[in-house]
Amino acid sequence: MLKRLLFSLTILTLTASFSFAQIDSVSIIGAATPGGWEADTQMEQDPMNPDLWTISIDLVTDELKFRANNAWDINWGATDFPTGIGEQNGPNIPAAGCPCDVTLNVVTGEYTFVSTAPTYNTIGLIGTGTPNGDFDTDVVMEQDPNVPWVYVIENISLTAGDVKFRADGAWDANWGGEAFPAGTGTMGGANIAVMGGDYKVTFNSATGEYDFELLIPLYESLGIVGSATEGGADMVTALTQNPNQLDEWSANVTLTDGELKFRAEDNTDLEWGNDAMDEFPTGTASLEVADAISVTAGDYSVTFNSTTGEYSFDDPLGIFNSIGIIGTATGLGFDEDIDMYVDPAQPDSWNVSLKFTDGVIKFRADNDWAVNWGDDGFPTGTGVQDGPDIQVFAGDWEVAFNSTTGEYSLTPLSIGILGTATPTGWDADTDLTASTTEGSIWTIAIDLTDGESKFRRDDVWTVNWGAVDFPAGTGTQDGDNIPIVAGSYNVTFNSSTGEYLFSTASGTSNVLSPNTVQLAPNPTSNELNIQVDAEELQRNATIRIFTTTGQLLNQYQFDSLENQTINVANLPNGMYFMQITANNYLVGKRFNVAK
Repeated sequence: MLKRLLFSLTILTLTASFSFAQIDSVSIIGAATPGGWEADTQMEQDPMNPDLWTISIDLVTDELKFRANNAWDINWGATDFPTGIGEQNGPNIPAAGCPCDVTLNVVTGEYTFVSTAPTYNTIGLIGTGTPNGDFDTDVVMEQDPNVPWVYVIENISLTAGDVKFRADGAWDANWGGEAFPAGTGTMGGANIAVMGGDYKVTFNSATGEYDFELLIPLYESLGIVGSATEGGADMVTALTQNPNQLDEWSANVTLTDGELKFRAEDNTDLEWGNDAMDEFPTGTASLEVADAISVTAGDYSVTFNSTTGEYSFDDPLGIFNSIGIIGTATGLGFDEDIDMYVDPAQPDSWNVSLKFTDGVIKFRADNDWAVNWGDDGFPTGTGVQDGPDIQVFAGDWEVAFNSTTGEYSLTPLSIGILGTATPTGWDADTDLTASTTEGSIWTIAIDLTDGESKFRRDDVWTVNWGAVDFPAGTGTQDGDNIPIVAGSYNVTFNSSTGEYLFSTASGTSNVLSPNTVQLAPNPTSNELNIQVDAEELQRNATIRIFTTTGQLLNQYQFDSLENQTINVANLPNGMYFMQITANNYLVGKRFNVAK
């Protein structure tokens, strides 16, 4: 018994000696500290109690430990924060960022972190991206009972939009930032642009740190596969991910009678099927369900949500009668659209060549605000419904827009004329001037000699136009050289349709907007009604019908063109150009024949 008592006293003496004699300094270290894991931040010993060491320090949300003598021989760690008991070689301490007063007792291992930042009664998430949908009403966050400067929403459904954090339901203290899904908000900072989805949201009012943790699986690719798809059972037909709602996928597709499933990452283990195979055109698919979905042949806009499994096959998206550009940069303000031109082979692909001034634009469908797209990207971006105005800069631009995906691009543009009939021959372009009010219209006053010429874009032959007709015609890609008769001309060219007009300089020359003419029905199988709103074209008008390669098919002469009908029943299925000229005015329209 006496030996055991002496042994215990010896151990206590050694422990006390270890605690006091061998610890010369105590520091805090880790990714949460200013020095990271590479450099210690020294603590101060309490002059009244040598067991206590303290420090005031700015931390970020990450891990840290305490250690003695700038070495790992003696160190303290634990899993608790902001208070706990550190153990020798214990785990890293998960710290929440703060300007903190920190205390460590090297004998007991007890530590505390106390934030010195301002405190608030509540923290709320507010903005158009929240379920409330506005900047008037907060979604109140839950305060962490152990770390009172950390606030959490465990599960919230956000839509694409803007949000901020604010304190006590007022704007006196609010935080915003440009990073997503995680960042450090600054007081009065910019709105945080969020993507749609289900999130766990965490906010630290002491540091401004925030994190939007997506609660759904993310996939880099997703599509449809099966006998009903273009790729059959062996090739996935890709769907496009919504950049503002990462679990939503869509595409315009052509299907045959058959079956299909949804597949992610081209992995057969990530397939969605439906036990009720006949749930078409809408339903809910589930992962690892063996049964495929039975579909009916047709053209569809397919949408799929990889979180809920909901799917729909509807009429194709993005198909509109017209797409226009509107805004202050067009010269027409927000009162009138400049129409774009549709690609007949891809009815959701639109383009136009325009001269912009510094200003803003938006895209909209059918001359109405019911469907419109905007974004903050330039010269490329992805427009979203009711998105912000697109800031553009002065210049001549080739504008492309996809009405299904909302993707757009602006490419710098120039149009020139060259050839033996021009002053510079075939060696250099003479640039035309872009119209400030009409899309794709270019003009120049020029003296020409007998010879040939062509139009081309950006001083290279990649895109060029030519035809055999003079003084008016429709140029086609890599078409024939235009035969020129010497004279002084006002030249007008439409870079979207290829239409051109050489009018004598003594006359008036103008290419009118396609909006001045309405064709119906379009497509047509028999007759085409022509309604002309422009008075300049309503007397002594000539109508020419061309193929897409520039071949003249028919020509009509009318004394009056206020309301006329022509028969196109003899034309095979396809797209055609109609050119109307009168009194040195020109307008071009496209129409389709479908029987």
